[in-house]
Amino acid sequence: MSSRSKSRFKSLVVTAAVVCMGLSCGEQRATAPGTATSRNDGSSHSLVECPTNETTTTSAVVGLLGGVINLGGTSITIPSGALTVPTLLKVTIPASQYMEIDVTAVGFTSFVFQQPVSVTIDYSRCARSDIDQQTLHVWHIDPNTKQRLEDMGGTDDKASRRITFSTGHLSGYAVAN
Repeated sequence: MSSRSKSRFKSLVVTAAVVCMGLSCGEQRATAPGTATSRNDGSSHSLVECPTNETTTTSAVVGLLGGVINLGGTSITIPSGALTVPTLLKVTIPASQYMEIDVTAVGFTSFVFQQPVSVTIDYSRCARSDIDQQTLHVWHIDPNTKQRLEDMGGTDDKASRRITFSTGHLSGYAVAN
């Protein structure tokens, strides 16, 4: 095999690996929203229902030095170096039956940071008392179908009723139990 062929082969292998990682090869996909889905540890989860009829949104340009965008108690913290150019970011808490948010870079269909950012979801509108006894985490969801795509984990602060997680991409996210 020539040097050029070897180089091309390596490029194809790397590309295939990146595509496979991006598609989460072998990852079990979640079922429709509102239904319980078994996790590998034998427990189940579903999106937390805390209905609201109100949509709130905010946006801000975040530069290379980073910054914080707040919408009530919900926020996204972008560290210095996470962006390569100043970017208009938008945070929306949609009218929904679920405790969800949508974070986008205006003008982009997808967006990946240079390093992880921190997202905090305020779920204080959830008046349900049972939520205090549940282990909560965040799921990356499809904002249109509410399909769960990736378990983001998170640190749940029951006292402030906020859950914080790290991510490298912008998308829809929802609190789940």
